[in-house]
Amino acid sequence: MFARGKLPPGTLDGLDVLEKSERTILLKQAALHGPIFRATAYDQFWVILIGLKSGRRFLREHAEHLQPVTVQVDSLVPGGFMRQMRGETHRQYRRALIRALAPEDLTDRASDLERLVTESLRQYAATEAEHRGSSVAYITALTTIATGMLIQVFFGAAPGSPRYERLLRGYHELGPYGMVWNIGDRQRKAFAEISACLREHAAAGPAAGVPSSILERMHAEGVLDDTLLGNLIYMVEMGRYDTRALFRWMSRYAATNPELTDAIAREATAAESPSPLAEAFVLETLRMDQSERLLRRVERDLVFDGHFIPKGSMVRVCLWESHKAEETFPEAFRFHPERFLNREYASDQFAPFGLDHHQCPLGNVAMKTGLTFLRTLCHEYTVAPLQDGEAVRGAYHWEPATGFSVRLQPRAQVL
Repeated sequence: MFARGKLPPGTLDGLDVLEKSERTILLKQAALHGPIFRATAYDQFWVILIGLKSGRRFLREHAEHLQPVTVQVDSLVPGGFMRQMRGETHRQYRRALIRALAPEDLTDRASDLERLVTESLRQYAATEAEHRGSSVAYITALTTIATGMLIQVFFGAAPGSPRYERLLRGYHELGPYGMVWNIGDRQRKAFAEISACLREHAAAGPAAGVPSSILERMHAEGVLDDTLLGNLIYMVEMGRYDTRALFRWMSRYAATNPELTDAIAREATAAESPSPLAEAFVLETLRMDQSERLLRRVERDLVFDGHFIPKGSMVRVCLWESHKAEETFPEAFRFHPERFLNREYASDQFAPFGLDHHQCPLGNVAMKTGLTFLRTLCHEYTVAPLQDGEAVRGAYHWEPATGFSVRLQPRAQVL
């Protein structure tokens, strides 16, 4: 095997430390060594791969020997997380999830989702004298919005109902400050409470007699076993922090690009009306910041494009860096949503939700919730930045400046 290839070039040591202060370090290394190079991080050997086309090919050619890296929920969920399943088991559970997805879950709840955004932003704006625009206060508001949206779409719990409030409390206990990777007693207790609540909800049947959520459809089909239920719970748990992060990045771009928020505010206000600029805004936020990387652990020695990748290596397929290709996105580091107007990009140019058979099937949910938040924010408020600054490396992802927050002024007062 080694005779067929040599280790990728590169001598980058301590990537986990260096990257926290230099976001473009991998692009600089690629300029020196090419799109495949090696590094060390967290005392492990890493292979870095930049380029969506080659990344997709690597994942496809070596799929059976690559283990996706994600939070380990095996102690809570029989069979573990869906994104780590393989073969027919993965296909079976993925098909069950896709069958349970329905566009009407978002369109039928559009008014409820908008109301949730409106009320949470209004409370944040109304209490500015108390929190003084603190980042904690704004993050709390965004967490409430993101969690509430996903609870409605996934589980069909009506806003303000006892079941809805019970789920909110359960998720606060599951991860009060962020995604918890090391599951402890607090997570086990919260998971059991959420599971019991959802089992009761599924057994009671949908309020209108017709399944209108992912959970309700799975129960109606008779496929809602402990594995699917646990996966739904943790999809919401992971998704609410990803969604909050998306909202926070969009808030920053809204605050620093008032001409765009004014234009979005002028777009049609009806929930079902097209919002091309708002959609482009969400896509550009995904390209600029939200889509970062795919991680795989190599389970046997591999050779890819003449490079030897030993068993036990970590492979990072870079989305953020791949989305900065100047030949595809001129002025790639400029926030310019107009690049998505009247143009569609091929999957080898833009892939915000993944590349292989583990690609996120909930991309439409992310887009719709992002649009709902952005349209509501822009239609009701002008947005000014508070304590803005350079992006920082958070616990898992890059985020706006630690103290970044916004001041919301009702648009009616400005007009």
